[in-house]
Amino acid sequence: MIDWRRGGWTGSINRWVRREVTEQLRENPVARRARYGLAHSALRRFFGSGSFGRFIIVYAAVNLTAVVAEALGAWLIPAWLPSWSMSGSAPLSELKTLILYVSSYLLGAQIGVLGVISLSLALVTLIAQREGSATDVQVYYHESFSFELVASCVALAVVLCAQLLWPLQFLLHRLGLGTDLQIFKLSLLGVHLAWLLVNLAAVAYFIATTFRFVQQSARETLRERYTANVVLPRDLTQRLRDQLYSLATKNLIGDEEEDRGRPTATFGFDFGAPWSVEIETPFDRPVVLHDVRMTWVRWVLRRWSARCERAAGQQPAPALNGLGHQGPFIWFTCQMRGVLHGDVSWCRRRGGVPLTAFEKFVLRRAFIFRSSRDEE
Repeated sequence: MIDWRRGGWTGSINRWVRREVTEQLRENPVARRARYGLAHSALRRFFGSGSFGRFIIVYAAVNLTAVVAEALGAWLIPAWLPSWSMSGSAPLSELKTLILYVSSYLLGAQIGVLGVISLSLALVTLIAQREGSATDVQVYYHESFSFELVASCVALAVVLCAQLLWPLQFLLHRLGLGTDLQIFKLSLLGVHLAWLLVNLAAVAYFIATTFRFVQQSARETLRERYTANVVLPRDLTQRLRDQLYSLATKNLIGDEEEDRGRPTATFGFDFGAPWSVEIETPFDRPVVLHDVRMTWVRWVLRRWSARCERAAGQQPAPALNGLGHQGPFIWFTCQMRGVLHGDVSWCRRRGGVPLTAFEKFVLRRAFIFRSSRDEE
């Protein structure tokens, strides 16, 4: 029996798998030896799978928070705001000019960093073309944070260019809601500086990885780390998700081989006509099944199974027909890595009683679909 409590109170397949994979890799001596260091893990956590758009969205949220804080501070607690940040008061009479100069210096440093990254990527591309090592280049891109670093650097450059004019703060002051204190701009300037320092740390790591990549012996170490930290966990995750999803057939309301008259459920298969559609969802764009909350599914299926058995007890037993399945049958056609598009009837039933509206509501929230591009 599968203990779905390992997947949290919802019985999430993904959470169950993450926990199992973590335990397996922790016990594997090879994986422990090739584990990423603290610096790499910290940078990986900051960059994640960040893209240019995500960095801009996060900064826009931070900037908007600063604008709202300035408006509320000027309205509710003006006396608590630091008076030393008033532009035009000694000794910081040129505070606005200082902020502008520092922003310009940060922008220049960021543009220079982008130039270094471009040269390094060009060098690696030439080496890869000469040696025909496309797989090694993929390893290099992942290990050096090349895509994430470029996205972060370009996003910061765009932010610094836009904030030379402070458009949201200007609009706030035009509406008469702001303050002459520069503390909020200084706070955002601190965010810019911290962001640049993280980018510089990532560039240092990027350059170190580039120098290691051009050495054949060090390239073997990069492959081993990539395999232990990316390929192996990804492969284990995919296999365990598929296995758990298919084994749920025997762990929710029973196995059809034990009693052919009992209600049963199956996941990831389509048994063809005849059937009654229980849940059909129109997907406007391609999606895949991302996760299933099995505790919720089990609750629905056991309710449905009990109602089927009560209804069967009030009717005469049907005659057996060869080896055909005689009990009520419900199945979910969607597979873990299968792409769905258009009108998809992913929950079907043969025999038994229909699902209630509330049971369908729970199932729609138990099966989590995401865009196929996000799952790549």
